[in-house]
Amino acid sequence: MKTGAIICEYNPLHNGHVHHMQETKKAGVTHLTAVLSDDFVQRGDVALLHKFDRARLALQAGADLVLELPVPFSCASAECYAGGAVSILQRLHMIDVLSFGSSADLQTLQELAEISLEITNQNPEGIQEKMRSGCSYPLAVAEMIAERCKPEVSAVLHDANNLLAVEYLKAMKKQKAGFQAFAVRRDTVLHDSMQTNQAFASGSYLREAFANHGQYQQFIPCGTADMLSVRGNEGRIASLSRLERLILYRMRTISEAELLCLPDMTPHLAGRFLKARNQNHLTDFLNAVKSKSFTMARIRRILLYALIGVQKEDLHTRIPYVRILGFNQKGRELLRLIKSQSEICAGTSLTKLRKSSPEAERFAELEISTANVYGLSMENPISAEQEFRAKITMEE
Repeated sequence: MKTGAIICEYNPLHNGHVHHMQETKKAGVTHLTAVLSDDFVQRGDVALLHKFDRARLALQAGADLVLELPVPFSCASAECYAGGAVSILQRLHMIDVLSFGSSADLQTLQELAEISLEITNQNPEGIQEKMRSGCSYPLAVAEMIAERCKPEVSAVLHDANNLLAVEYLKAMKKQKAGFQAFAVRRDTVLHDSMQTNQAFASGSYLREAFANHGQYQQFIPCGTADMLSVRGNEGRIASLSRLERLILYRMRTISEAELLCLPDMTPHLAGRFLKARNQNHLTDFLNAVKSKSFTMARIRRILLYALIGVQKEDLHTRIPYVRILGFNQKGRELLRLIKSQSEICAGTSLTKLRKSSPEAERFAELEISTANVYGLSMENPISAEQEFRAKITMEE
């Protein structure tokens, strides 16, 4: 047995994701675990499909076990997103390889990870100076990396997939991970690209095509196409636009003290939020807050944090449990390993998991809050009852 893991959103699951799983298994992985984002994702958006639907599609596409990445980390910056997911994998004590997609080779990514760690650990003042000059945090770090390595090496960071790969490697090093890294070459379509290549398209392209009733079916597995069709007919496709008034209400009523408790928030950014609070449309609010120093994704993440009540300390809390979203026969073998070896509580029942510790109770409350808000992002809303009634996918 050789166990592998993929950290993913699958929003939606497409042919590139299937290729990633296939290449990971070709490299010798026999049992594959997917750590799947909750229903709020890293770009500060809602996932098109509910996490249980995405878990089912992951199993159909090649995963054997699907675990949930809790919302404080699934809707976080790349550093926190990677750190949270790697923490889960490390504490399971049954993963041999972490596989990720990249347009760069592993050696280059590891070099960049080493340089990035040195900069963030040894020169935080330099980062702050660049941010005061108008750079966002990711851009400030990227510029400092570029000052220390060859142009062809620093150019790797222009691809968001490579940035995330570097964060995985940094998290693995910081946490002294007991598993190896494996990079699957991504040459056809880069992250966020609006270009297609044969059977491949980016998630950004697919979400836009779906929203605008364009052609996208050739870039996704039949299972994804069927699920989008079924959920679309049921009015169960999520969209951030349906949360517009809820977000605007929250911004009009939130206090400065509450704002400052939110992850990614600074006093300067809180001031921009307060000045924009009377905007009548979400797009106008976002444009009023955005600047060179603050990316749109960061602003959207903060808005979602405000809606569900995530606090800064939640991102500094050790993830208290891992929720199982689905598994197949090989996944059952992985679950037996988890039962005998894991140091983190794992299970399918949120009711039981939340009773394991005060931290677990807190994370369960956030999960329920997320489910209630996410349900309102659908044409036909659903409540958090889905969190307790959803049937875990058990594929043969």
